[in-house]
Amino acid sequence: MSVVYKIEADGLIYDVVDDLTIVYQAVFTGALIDEVTNAPIVSTPVLTTDLPKLSLRTASGALIAGAAYVEQVFPKLVTTAYQFHVDISAEGYRDTTLTVNVPVGSSFPVITAPVVMRRAPVRLQGRVVKDSDRSAIALTPVSCKSGKTPILRDVVRSPHLGGTVVQSLSFANNGPARTLTVLALSGASRVVLDNNGGLGAGNLLALGTSGGQQIYRVSSVGPDPGLVVLDAPLTSTFPVGAAAQRVDASAASGNSTLARSSDPGDGVLVLMTALSDVAVEIVDGATTEYHWVNAVTDGTGYYHADGIVGVSSLELFCQSGALTADIPWMPQYDDRVNVVDFRLRP
Repeated sequence: MSVVYKIEADGLIYDVVDDLTIVYQAVFTGALIDEVTNAPIVSTPVLTTDLPKLSLRTASGALIAGAAYVEQVFPKLVTTAYQFHVDISAEGYRDTTLTVNVPVGSSFPVITAPVVMRRAPVRLQGRVVKDSDRSAIALTPVSCKSGKTPILRDVVRSPHLGGTVVQSLSFANNGPARTLTVLALSGASRVVLDNNGGLGAGNLLALGTSGGQQIYRVSSVGPDPGLVVLDAPLTSTFPVGAAAQRVDASAASGNSTLARSSDPGDGVLVLMTALSDVAVEIVDGATTEYHWVNAVTDGTGYYHADGIVGVSSLELFCQSGALTADIPWMPQYDDRVNVVDFRLRP
């Protein structure tokens, strides 16, 4: 049994226990796994924690651990459970957080489930030309041949959990053509039109034209002339004079669900079953959003699709009349821009 006695030092009295032993040991261990390859991540992680006195370590194979004097960091473990967090960042991956639960009376180390790290999105871009004379082909869609991984024309704006319903549909113009009278910067949730008459909460507003058009829900209108408040921040900048048009969504032509949760900035949906229409609705309450699918070439044949992530390969397809091209493609996530050109032939 420990013996407690008192000593005096510098005019203060201290209780002293000679035989109290504390042990420095591993508190938790874990591993970081690449979502796409299911192998250890390829870059060195940086770890931080909200648990004081916890020393964090990394090892080859993307292994992580934390060590401490457990009697100091968990002084009431006999009767109290603890929880702490480890923030993880790594080059080429999205930041994530590991939550570690330490049950009452736990033994150490706590073995955590592997942390699945998501790659940072990359851009797909290129040019579509005729194989015969290399002339550009304008206003032509570049799609994914599998309807289970549709490429979006603009990126996702809100997080959506796996299992969220996704419907395929299309849009039809409704009402007069309008234009922006004030520059609308990416990240803004308000736009100013030359005319906001006939627009109201819940209406859909299309901004831009052809391959750059994006669809937003109207949250409110006014009180300033031409002001329209959107239900989500813009993911692109629209210049003065950019087209604006109220559109109506058609009835759903198909239904699926997200097989992989979707993050803001994602430009690909991973679905349980294939969809085949020209647009999608991610049905998620207040964060419901609408997107055209497929990238579209501009007047000089160039196209781009941002936010490619969460897939190991895509079979890209492009068709203009009787001319087609089919290209199996594996995203190179270490390159922020992936270039895939198409030469269409009969």
